[in-house]
Amino acid sequence: MSEENKNNDQGHNSDQPGKKKKTDEFPIQEYRLVPAHEGYADYEEDEIDLIELAKTIWDNRVIIYKFVAIGVVLGLVVALLSPKEYKSNATLMPETQSSNAGASGLLQQYGGLLGIGGGASLEGGGIIPPQLYPQMVQSMPFQLELLNTEVEFPRFETSATVYTFFDEVYAPVSVLSYVKQYTIGLPGKLIGLFKEEAAPRPLPKGFETDSVISVTKGQMQIIENMRGRVSVSLDDESGIINLSITMPDPEAAAQLAQKSIGLIREYVVNYKTQKAEEDLVYAREQLEGAKEEFEAVQNRLAEFRDSNVNLSSARAQTQLQRLQSEYDLAFNVYNSLAQQVEQAKLKVQEQTPVVSVLQPVQVPVNDETSGAMILIVFVMLSGIASIGWIFIRQFLESDPFGRKSED
Repeated sequence: MSEENKNNDQGHNSDQPGKKKKTDEFPIQEYRLVPAHEGYADYEEDEIDLIELAKTIWDNRVIIYKFVAIGVVLGLVVALLSPKEYKSNATLMPETQSSNAGASGLLQQYGGLLGIGGGASLEGGGIIPPQLYPQMVQSMPFQLELLNTEVEFPRFETSATVYTFFDEVYAPVSVLSYVKQYTIGLPGKLIGLFKEEAAPRPLPKGFETDSVISVTKGQMQIIENMRGRVSVSLDDESGIINLSITMPDPEAAAQLAQKSIGLIREYVVNYKTQKAEEDLVYAREQLEGAKEEFEAVQNRLAEFRDSNVNLSSARAQTQLQRLQSEYDLAFNVYNSLAQQVEQAKLKVQEQTPVVSVLQPVQVPVNDETSGAMILIVFVMLSGIASIGWIFIRQFLESDPFGRKSED
C-alpha cells in the first residue's frame, strides 16, 4: 500500500465516531495584542475635570449666594430664639483606697484601755470605683432625688421642685421644638384631642433604692431630659471627677450641682458603711437590753442587802451569793456589749469614705448657647446644600451619559 493510501486511511479512521481529534484534547488558544492607548480611552473619558468643576460652581455662584443668605437668616432666627442654658461645674476627688490610719490607729493605741482588742480589724468592704460614678449619677434613684429637690429659679421668679418646673413652668421657645412638635409630634397631638386626660400622678419619692419604681410616660420624658443635663466625666490619670449641671437658670444650676455633690457623698458613704451601720444598730439594740437586765439585777441585789443587814442565816448568805452571781454576769454582758458598740462606732468612722471638693460650685455667668456657632453651622450647611443643588440640577438637565438635552 502506498504512503498516500495510508494517510487517507488514517484520516478516514480519525473521523469515525467515538474517537477524539488531537485538536480537541488540546484546544488552541488565541491571543490578541491591544495598543495601550485603547485600554485607557474609557478611563480618560470618566476623569473628573477639576477645572470644569470649578467653572461650573463659579458660573452658578448666584445660587450659592442665595442659599448662604437663607442660611444666615435661619441661623440668626434659631440663635435668637434658642433658649439660654447655663452650666455649673465642680471638681471632686473621691477616696480611691482605704487607709489604715485614723480610727484603726486609735484602736491599736488605746484599745487596751477601753477593753477592746487592739488587733481587731476595722477594714470593711471596697469603695465605689470612680468609673461607676457616671452610672450612679444617671441611675433612676439619683435622678428622682434631683427632680424632687426644691430649687429657686430667680430668672423665672419662682421656687418649685425641679420636676414641677419642667412640667408646669418651663416652656422653651425654640424653632426646632416647634418644627418637631408640628411634624413628628403632630400625630400624637391629634390623638391627644380624642383621649381623656388621666389624673396626674405624683413623682415617686421616699422610696428604697432596691424597691420597684413606677413612673408615667410623661414623667419618664422629664427624667430623660434631666439625665441629659447632668454630666460626670472621669480623668483616668488623676482620678479627678468633673461634675456639670446644665439648667435654664444659673442659680438653679449651682443649687443642683451642690445637691448632686451631697447625693454623691451620701451614696458613696452608704455603699461603704452599710454593713458597719447595720452592725452598730444591732449592737446598740443588744446593749439596751443588757442594760435593762443589768439594772434590774442591780436593784434586786440592793433591795436584798437593805432588807438583810446582818445576813445571819445561811439561807440569806446563799441568796446573796446567787444575786451577786447574777449581777456579775449581767455586768460582764453589759460591759462586753458596750465594748462592741464602741468598736462598731470606730468601724463606721474608719469606713466612712471622703469625697473632697477640689473646685467648688460656682454660679455660671455666661450661657452655653453660642449664637456665633449656630450661625457658622447654618452658613456651612447652606453652602454645602447649594453646591449639591447645582450638580443635581445639572444632572437633571442632561441625560445619564452627560449629553445635553435637545431642549
